[in-house]
Amino acid sequence: MTKFKCIYLPLMIVLVSLIIYPTFAHKKIRPPPPPQDPTQTPPPQDPKQETPPPQDPKQPPPPRDPKKDCPPPPKGKKKKSPPPPKEPKQDPPPPQEPKQDPPPPQEPKQDPPPPQEPKQDPPPPQEPKQDPPPPQEPKQDPPPPQEPKQDPPPPQEPKQDPPPPQEPKQDPPPPQDPKKDSPPPKEPQKPTPFHNKFKGRFSHICAFGDSYTDTGNAKFLGSLTISFSGSLSSPYGSTTFGKSSNRLSDGRLVIDFITDSLGLPVLPPYQETLANFTAGVNFAIAGATTLANDLLSKLARVFLWKGTPLGIMTELDWYKKYQIEHLCKGLDQKACSEKLKTVLFWVGEIGINDFSRAVGSKIPLKSIAQSSVTYTIELVKTLIRNGAKNIVVQGLPPLGCLPLDISLTPLSLRDRSGCSQIVNAAVIIHNQILQAKLEFYRKLFPDVTIIYADSWKAYYAIVNNAKKYKIQEVHKTCCGSTVKQDDMNFNIQSLCGSSGTSICSDPSQYISWDGIHPTESMNYHMTDQYINHGCCHPPFEELMKKTAPK
Repeated sequence: MTKFKCIYLPLMIVLVSLIIYPTFAHKKIRPPPPPQDPTQTPPPQDPKQETPPPQDPKQPPPPRDPKKDCPPPPKGKKKKSPPPPKEPKQDPPPPQEPKQDPPPPQEPKQDPPPPQEPKQDPPPPQEPKQDPPPPQEPKQDPPPPQEPKQDPPPPQEPKQDPPPPQEPKQDPPPPQDPKKDSPPPKEPQKPTPFHNKFKGRFSHICAFGDSYTDTGNAKFLGSLTISFSGSLSSPYGSTTFGKSSNRLSDGRLVIDFITDSLGLPVLPPYQETLANFTAGVNFAIAGATTLANDLLSKLARVFLWKGTPLGIMTELDWYKKYQIEHLCKGLDQKACSEKLKTVLFWVGEIGINDFSRAVGSKIPLKSIAQSSVTYTIELVKTLIRNGAKNIVVQGLPPLGCLPLDISLTPLSLRDRSGCSQIVNAAVIIHNQILQAKLEFYRKLFPDVTIIYADSWKAYYAIVNNAKKYKIQEVHKTCCGSTVKQDDMNFNIQSLCGSSGTSICSDPSQYISWDGIHPTESMNYHMTDQYINHGCCHPPFEELMKKTAPK
């Protein structure tokens, strides 16, 4: 059989070459063979082709090769890479080829069809004409580089791998969430009509005051009694935060609504060491007093606070340190002065605790009014000397209407509305002196904007229109305990948060939260009076126009 194949294979090659490449055969074998070849002479041509090899000494190896090449044609085939073009057609699955590196022996199994092409090369005249095709083969050789071009798609897969790093980019937000879980961010701001109303006017807020403004300093100092432990069971903060907060209310304070209107985050207390002070800080301390230590020692009432309360001047000392270490750190005097123009200084109510402690004592309330104003003005004056350009100072609301002060005032000293007449008279003196002093400093420092927030006027604007604001209880407390029917749900011996106390179903219908501090709803209405209803002198809008971005 091998001999048979060796004899007839060349004949088949000649026939195929004459049929497939008529042009080549016609050019070189025009006169003698072409007519005879198609008729009957294909077999005799083989011996004639065996005779011409002596004429072509260069081509004797090819006739010998077909005889000997019956087994080794794959070698010639590997040298003549016409099959590779077919391989690139099979190369789209190149990834499988590297895995099937052994199968290249299978390629020679597929090569038997191509052997006819290399056996077509033996016709000497056709070989020189088929030699150009090998240059075509190198043109077809680039397709194997096309295989590496198909290899890059795996690098495209690593390009698809980077998206998982995009997932870790989404993972960092959770670390931001724990930051929000820190005490200040645990107190998210709910949307209000004030939200971002004056955004961009100020870059920082520095707040001062007492429990009406404190956002956590007293808690971090350990100055609060067990009734306000700050535990999850504490009712303070239950309305807005769903759990205990650092505020002596059921939710937000006036300062929270002010920061929200300026597009700034809630103010962290200065005593929170891990807090971020880049947008401001709160120096207010619940229980802060303006009374001298000798006077405090004569007063037994401490209410929610234990130990000796800190003085207002402590807050000022904290601010001086903050200005050096944070606010103006690394800045020269001129740069610090420019930065202070973008800071709003908010001085909350000062003296509330002093009046409440002194009710029923031998200390004249008029002297407390003068003392509280003196400390407030000293604070304002020091801020101005340190570069403050925008200051808001709150006056005192009618403290004689607080359930605490009403309970401590005899019936004979209450007015028609049931408020403590003696306490409110002292508050009026306080506010009058304060306004006169602020007017003096406006003239003394004309480049400084000083605004008086009239808390007295704002309070009565709300009380006199209780139905408009959906307030049903003007004096009664929301969180407290009842001893007798007309005690306004307030018992100084059992304050909000202690055992036996209860909470109303809707704090927004109450002005007083615990008999001492207002509800979040009342704080909201007070802020609305400051911003939108002319309870600031000069108007709050004037300050915002002055600092409006150009």
